Amino acid sequence: MAVGAVICAACGAKVKGSRVKCLRCGEPLVARQDAPDPRPIPWTTIGIVIGCVAGVGVAVALTGRSAAPPVPAGTTPTAVGAPRTANATSSRAVPGSNTAEPNQANAAVSNLIAGQQAYAAGNVDASLQQLQAAVDANPNDVRALNDLGQVLVRTGRAREAVPYLDKAVSLKPDSWAYQFNRARAHAQLEEWGPAVEGYRAAAQLFPDDYATQYNLAKALQASGNISAALTAYEKAIELAPGQSDFQLSYGLALEAAQRPQDAAAAYRRYLELEPSAPQAEKVRAHLAGLKS
Repeated sequence: MAVGAVICAACGAKVKGSRVKCLRCGEPLVARQDAPDPRPIPWTTIGIVIGCVAGVGVAVALTGRSAAPPVPAGTTPTAVGAPRTANATSSRAVPGSNTAEPNQANAAVSNLIAGQQAYAAGNVDASLQQLQAAVDANPNDVRALNDLGQVLVRTGRAREAVPYLDKAVSLKPDSWAYQFNRARAHAQLEEWGPAVEGYRAAAQLFPDDYATQYNLAKALQASGNISAALTAYEKAIELAPGQSDFQLSYGLALEAAQRPQDAAAAYRRYLELEPSAPQAEKVRAHLAGLKS
């Protein structure tokens, strides 16, 4: 990540640290966490690793939106997260259908705000505790359900997250963020059928989001549907032509489709966009091999 860039806690976009609000979603920039360094691309296999290639993935965390805003060019969706080191509250009930009383609703809102603030401050353990308390107090609070699910996903507990994200989607199926988040949980579990279904639902709600199209492409490729994956990659590239990693992933998919010349064109475009990238020499060597 470029020096001074930050990750938006609301949509996962990479934004200049000097900005007060995220260009992608308009939310205040409260998360100041750097993304992981890009990983080298193994040329011997087509690697799909839980929704990210070359360190690029997408996370939609701690959102209460029913629809996503327009996406400007120049922002990069990046997965972030931190390991969980302590237990959350002892109550682990799966979300139910009961309606919270007024006092419970007030407590749920307080816990939700505290959980969001704790996450923004980097205290994942406290965030899990507060968000679990919010869900326990009001099992129908879609914001708390979504936020708890997302923090669980980011701590490597996607299996626990799915019931909460299922509940959020059932309560608000027209929310792009909730559909996207549940799809990402299934992708982390390598459950590609539900992941594809979720990303497609998200894409229908927000067809011009490059992040959704890219993650849909990754899930389709992992499921073995290379033809559909190529279409989704092309859509993502059309929406965000400056995203170099999209070209790299597209090239790998084209090779899997036995289209080496088209793959070479994608790799050349990647090198035009990132001539000094850490893996640029490896890409050049691979490109030379394709030509020969």
